[in-house]
Amino acid sequence: MERVFIYPQAEYDPEGVRAVAREIIDSSGVAPKGKSVLIKPSFVYPSHHPDTVGVVTQPPFIAGVARALKDLGASRVMVGEDSVIGPARAAFYAMDVYRHIRGVAEPVYFDEVRHVKVDIPDAEVQDRFIVPAVWPEADLFVSLPKIKVNQFANVTLSVKNNLGFLRQAHRVTNHTDGTLHEKIADLYRVRPPDLVIADSIVAGEGQGPMVASPVELGVIIGGANGVAVDAVACRVMGFDPMQIDHLRYLEARGVGPLSERDIEVVGERLADHVCDFRRPSTELEGVHRNLRVFLGQEKCCAFGCRGMTRCALDAWLEKDAEIREMNIIVGRGVGDLPSDLDPRRTLVVGDCAAEHRKRGAYLPGCPPLPMDTAFGVQKFQGFVPTPLLMRDILKGYVAGYGWKAARFFRGHSDPLRMGE
Repeated sequence: MERVFIYPQAEYDPEGVRAVAREIIDSSGVAPKGKSVLIKPSFVYPSHHPDTVGVVTQPPFIAGVARALKDLGASRVMVGEDSVIGPARAAFYAMDVYRHIRGVAEPVYFDEVRHVKVDIPDAEVQDRFIVPAVWPEADLFVSLPKIKVNQFANVTLSVKNNLGFLRQAHRVTNHTDGTLHEKIADLYRVRPPDLVIADSIVAGEGQGPMVASPVELGVIIGGANGVAVDAVACRVMGFDPMQIDHLRYLEARGVGPLSERDIEVVGERLADHVCDFRRPSTELEGVHRNLRVFLGQEKCCAFGCRGMTRCALDAWLEKDAEIREMNIIVGRGVGDLPSDLDPRRTLVVGDCAAEHRKRGAYLPGCPPLPMDTAFGVQKFQGFVPTPLLMRDILKGYVAGYGWKAARFFRGHSDPLRMGE
């Protein structure tokens, strides 16, 4: 039987998190003494603005866990992440994480380290991944997901958190209906975490992953088996974990349990913290009077092009910002289009809609990269205020490209090439 811990923690106080994390580490039987530890938070929308508290793993939370690991004798603690906006360093600046981990943990930028190919035997859908070598090579891997809903995978928990190990171009491979959950399950098997300590002090509901609304849970959920932790987190959010495909695939392979009879909850009573989280939507039709939508009848992936487009639009929809008139063509089998469709107001999204690429601005891909979709929508809708601080992003660009230039002049190759 797997044990999952639910302990109260109402504030993002590093010392309070430190104490809870120590209790979870000790009680889980994880022994960090003398070991190198890789911590993987979630910086999917890199910003330390209060608006993103339900979206990203908070820096004080990371600091508290890192201190607990050092307290328990870890020889080296690393905090590793990438970024969806520019180089990985941009995410670290935008999260304002440096001052929280200084002297305790070192940053690891996944776009600057050696990568390796990892084969997955008997895969569901994807049998090979290219990942940062530090992930499989670290003595311990500790996952710090933010508990929230997800437009593409239903929930973002410890299993889904591993998608952040992939570069952007690799993330969108198999990011479609019928393959995404399988890919997430395959990726998890590269290396399951030795420990999960989930940031559930404030969780996220609604239009996650990017604009999730905060839900104050006031607890930390953790344990040594990520599938079991995710099962408990699902129930806290009001989801049946057996309805989450990537968790169901992993349970079937014996990676971890989902049934309540196979999981012992320690600490707080699970029933005392159950909420009915607002579910995300990937719908495009009827979301705004100024959006004219043409969807493919043969294929129009909620987990792909349709979902990516809705995710981009949410930056305006969730802020009740002005929406300009715009036509959106997504999917295969759209059929005949009106002859008067203005190409200056039309966005054509994804490979399945390629036959209509001359009817407007075309975004290729299956699906297109998330930032390409966001910028594609922005072309028609203009700028919308965001919690991102551009000075932080620019610092990351300068630091990241400065690092690459220094490597080039020293004669080093791209770290994504295998074997360096």
